[in-house]
Amino acid sequence: MTASQKNNSTVPDNQDLEKIISANLKRLIAQNGITQKDLAEQLGVAAASMTDYCKGRRIPNVEFFVSLKNLYDISIDDFLTKSINPSTRALPARETSIDSTLMATYRKYCGCYYVYYLDTGKYKGRDTQPPKDSVLYGVLYIYENPSSLDVPEFSCAAVLGIKDRENAILIRKTIEDFRDSSEIVEQIGNKYPNTAYYGDFELSPEHAFISMRHAGTDRALLIFHRVDSNKADYTGGIGTVNSISKGRERAPVVQFMGISRYPLSMSIEEIHHSLLLNYPDIKIESETEEMIRNFKALYVDSETSDQGFSEYQKSVVVRSTLERFIRKSLERNMFRYGKVSERDDDEWYHAIKVTSVTDNE
Repeated sequence: MTASQKNNSTVPDNQDLEKIISANLKRLIAQNGITQKDLAEQLGVAAASMTDYCKGRRIPNVEFFVSLKNLYDISIDDFLTKSINPSTRALPARETSIDSTLMATYRKYCGCYYVYYLDTGKYKGRDTQPPKDSVLYGVLYIYENPSSLDVPEFSCAAVLGIKDRENAILIRKTIEDFRDSSEIVEQIGNKYPNTAYYGDFELSPEHAFISMRHAGTDRALLIFHRVDSNKADYTGGIGTVNSISKGRERAPVVQFMGISRYPLSMSIEEIHHSLLLNYPDIKIESETEEMIRNFKALYVDSETSDQGFSEYQKSVVVRSTLERFIRKSLERNMFRYGKVSERDDDEWYHAIKVTSVTDNE
């Protein structure tokens, strides 16, 4: 292979190069919690020039990349040839060539999703809000990065913390008016800067991982079952998300999060119930038998009921027995962890299939 042939096999043409640089600049801006204007000032370039670079209209000069390298410790070679995706650069050598089947599986996940999760602003255990005030919404966009390598490089952008379902539907329609992924990411960043998240999308043999960040204040790791199916697209699922709670106390929190490619026609109460972290599974056969024996002894059996128990004393016995049973049940069902089982994911999938309202309906 000649030197020119070698260069042509690794360096993309100008059009692809502009797309790669544009995507990498947007990613670098998002990962560092800054704006295009901030980066332009740091590098000493005009704001209009930075806009052109981020939109893929022009390729920056050599001095630009040298300054970028010195400021953010980037690899200029990586920046010009592939997505600056940390998870992609960390792929083991044996994974640098991805077969077409896996690539097709990655692409099944690309597109827009509705997001459903619970408000974590209240103190743990004291959230008395009704479901309509507890459920939050979001819009998640998974897309393929331009790359000159035969490696899947997929990213995501999201708008989270949406208060009502109608607004989430409106935001998604607004985003989908832009067909190019770079335009969608730019729209999210420009129009929803306070609630915008950016990150990476990866698949393992059994799970899908979405790692996102919001400026410098929050990180979120979403884990879903990797669902193998013959369908053209991934429909959605329910998984766990570990992030920082909002509200007065910003603390680590884990909860269930559901995503769906289509808007759900489920009621708010049904969505709320699906997102509860290990809701109690109460079985009280033995407790019921004990309660029946107590009632018989206190109110039916003459030998016991005539032993001088007042109505108040009988009430105290019944109440204390009930309190003991309830306490034992709660202790058995404490929220020690949130684990999404295959059954949970299957129930969510069928809920989507049965209750989804597609855009054509």
